[in-house]
Amino acid sequence: MNLTLSVQSIQPEEVRMQSYDIGAYYEFDRFHIEGEYLYKQYSDNAFGDVQAVDAFVNYDLPLKKVFHKMSFLLRYDMMMDQSDAKTTDEQGALITTDYKRQRLTGGITFSLSKAFRTDLRLNYEKYFYAKNSIAKESEQDKIVLELMVRF
Repeated sequence: MNLTLSVQSIQPEEVRMQSYDIGAYYEFDRFHIEGEYLYKQYSDNAFGDVQAVDAFVNYDLPLKKVFHKMSFLLRYDMMMDQSDAKTTDEQGALITTDYKRQRLTGGITFSLSKAFRTDLRLNYEKYFYAKNSIAKESEQDKIVLELMVRF
């Protein structure tokens, strides 16, 4: 069991943002279960407060041949409208740049365990937006194939 608390304050452009985060995970047998809640405030009420939530479940299946293990994952996350605090319109007004969304991810990971750890991941990400939201290209339904090497 692990519990994490975090407070951050950054100012990427004109507006300072404060983030408060609490997360926890629990591991037993071959399962890893975690959840996290984030609350973000903008200085001078530049934007409305933001809340985000995510939950994640992973199950590891040991393998004996080429791969060390195969992992199955399911993740849900939700984020309210927010901004990266940059001025983006012609009048210099701050506008929302990240729209409220929910995402459901399912996938499988194959892990090699040698001198350095290598994972091959295949995920499907399904996004849900409110009407009239503008989804960034990187934040739309997709299949993701990822090779991750750590050493």
